[in-house]
Amino acid sequence: MMEAAAKRPPALQRVARALSEDRQERLDREACQVVPLEEQLRRCLLQMRQNQMCFDLETEPELIDALIYEYQAIQSRYRYYQRKARAQGLRAIL
Repeated sequence: MMEAAAKRPPALQRVARALSEDRQERLDREACQVVPLEEQLRRCLLQMRQNQMCFDLETEPELIDALIYEYQAIQSRYRYYQRKARAQGLRAIL
């Protein structure tokens, strides 16, 4: 991969570097954004549904174990957000 980058003309290298920096800046901005609590709860519910669908289709024992652990982690995160929502006086979502 490095060899291919070294063979690029200098102008193309500058463009690639600029695009990479723009992408990193965008990722940094997205990481700093605060996601509302309601959205976090919805995301957890969606992740639990997706995990359940994958679990239903999976046949490999190791991957089934991984999906179980992932589901438990999502549940823990969902319970955390529920407690936070209750503390803020928000009513139940869904």
